[in-house]
Amino acid sequence: MSFLQLAESIKHRIIEYRRHLHQFPELSFNEFQTADFVADILEENNIEVLRNVAETGVVGLIKGDTPGRTIALRADMDALPIQEQTNLKFSSKNPGVMHACGHDFHTSILLGAAILLNQHRHLINGTIKLIFQPGEEKLTGAKKMIEKGVLTNPDVDAIVALHCWPDLPAGKIGIRKGPITAAAVFIEITIHGKAGHAAHPHKCVDPIVIAGQVVSTLQTVISREVAPTDPAVLTIGKINGGTAPNVIPSSVQLSGMIRTVSPDLQKRMPDIINRVVTKTAESMNGEAEVSYTMATPPLISDDSMVELIDRVVTETLGEDSLVYLENPSLGSEDFSFYAEQVPGVLFRLGTHNESEASKLSLHHAGVLFEEDALTTGVSVMCEAAVHYLNSETKTRSGNV
Repeated sequence: MSFLQLAESIKHRIIEYRRHLHQFPELSFNEFQTADFVADILEENNIEVLRNVAETGVVGLIKGDTPGRTIALRADMDALPIQEQTNLKFSSKNPGVMHACGHDFHTSILLGAAILLNQHRHLINGTIKLIFQPGEEKLTGAKKMIEKGVLTNPDVDAIVALHCWPDLPAGKIGIRKGPITAAAVFIEITIHGKAGHAAHPHKCVDPIVIAGQVVSTLQTVISREVAPTDPAVLTIGKINGGTAPNVIPSSVQLSGMIRTVSPDLQKRMPDIINRVVTKTAESMNGEAEVSYTMATPPLISDDSMVELIDRVVTETLGEDSLVYLENPSLGSEDFSFYAEQVPGVLFRLGTHNESEASKLSLHHAGVLFEEDALTTGVSVMCEAAVHYLNSETKTRSGNV
């Protein structure tokens, strides 16, 4: 019996896990109930568990019947600060918090995979480490898990993750070699002016007006200073300034993100942004300060691991189930920190059906995910782990 057939046999349990998680979403590093739910299920299935890793992370360990390498399977658990608008019967019961990025899918899929892999330890030549990670939406969870030693004891030789992808039909698997998501850098800008009465703007330097000009001018960075063939996004998502309608404030704060795929462009962007921001402010008699915080590097999948997913999908699901993605996403994923340490791959799990709501973008308050894709995700995770570990055994015995 294939892992897809095995996943179908416990589909009702996987759906129950997903719907429970969807109803009780928790924000980054507050995944206390989620972590307990995950750890309890693992322990109920006699899987070795380590709780409270990097605050709310959970790590499970499945040892095969024969020794070998170690592969890690990772799922992120946190939700987003979004008020759900799906009208699902199992909609979020936590006001202002929603699983709009599919992390409830990711977690329930890894739980399903854990159950099946543990039941079939005789197929495993080595060890499987199950990483249930907090804080992906803050792009810091993976780094904290690594700092706590999640890739050691035993040392991880390779790692696999998936991500829901509404752009693909449910059950399709998307992969690509090279970068699949972008590097992300947080930017903080402070515009300094001269405060005063709104009735006398000529006696002041209005940082709000300067901030507006800065935001507009920054849009020319991508359109005029970056090659059209070099993917990049610059977004200002937050502006804070002022305390009253009749007061010109002394300063305004802007926050945003730069997303790039090219390491060279990533290095050049701070100088470009500094010039645009400071010169724009100076031209309007103000001053500006810019600071940067590296969030994640680009996620670059290992070629051999991409080929592993290719082989698994084509052999077990059929060639029609595999899609090579032409372009990387300009979204960011802290799975990139794992992939910097060991060979890794993130594959896309298609989740849309005929409904328009299932084709909405990730992070949309109304996005729906087709639950039929759950078993596909479980099967690919299981097959990838077993194929990877068993390939070493075959190589050592001279059969490959």
